[in-house]
Amino acid sequence: MNEITNDLKKCKTLTDFLHYVRGTDGLRLVSDNGWSWLEYNGEEVEGSAKERFTSQSEMDVLLQMAGLS
Repeated sequence: MNEITNDLKKCKTLTDFLHYVRGTDGLRLVSDNGWSWLEYNGEEVEGSAKERFTSQSEMDVLLQMAGLS
């Protein structure tokens, strides 16, 4: 889990972030009620919970634009 946290800190853009999430087995971006966080094999990645997006529809658009959904 520490490796994931360190790798995430290296992501400089949203695109880097999304590509990292997509390319890492067991890692997924979860969004609920405007909050988002990462889970690795079902466990929340510590420090990943952020109010990055304001609605599920915004998250869906971003994922579509990145080719992830």
